[in-house]
Amino acid sequence: MQVRLATLVDLDDVAELIAAYAEEGSLLPRSRESLRQSLGVLAVAVDGSQVVGAVALHQLEPAVGEVRSLAVRTGQRGRGLGQALVNFAVEMAIVRGLAKVICFTRQVGFFERCGFQVVARETVPGKYFIDCISCPKLTRCDETAMERVLTYESVIGYAESTG
Repeated sequence: MQVRLATLVDLDDVAELIAAYAEEGSLLPRSRESLRQSLGVLAVAVDGSQVVGAVALHQLEPAVGEVRSLAVRTGQRGRGLGQALVNFAVEMAIVRGLAKVICFTRQVGFFERCGFQVVARETVPGKYFIDCISCPKLTRCDETAMERVLTYESVIGYAESTG
């Protein structure tokens, strides 16, 4: 299994994967065009030539990124792909010099294992004005806001681990 930046060739598979999660209400839908515009911050997990997972890092504010569109194929869950994808997104944030990464999720335990902490929604106003305001679940949101602060130590640790 390899995690890498997505290419144009991957977009149909990623769109199909996200659409399955959107249909069950776990993710917001993403158009193929919005995914194409996310190339450069959209990553995929591949097993051989098959896309088995995806994640995007969306920049909300100058120093804040958001992990979004995290999806793993049903038959591939439990193999650590989700954590590998989140780690890749965090590494992208570090490379881009972001101070923190946020997510809105129903999978609090999973993101805690990835180094995130629960925070008050009010601490991420950029998310509200970009995405939440047009979400059909705005008045009945069941997601938890979480963040991972990218400290000096995490950036240095990343630099040392990559040589």
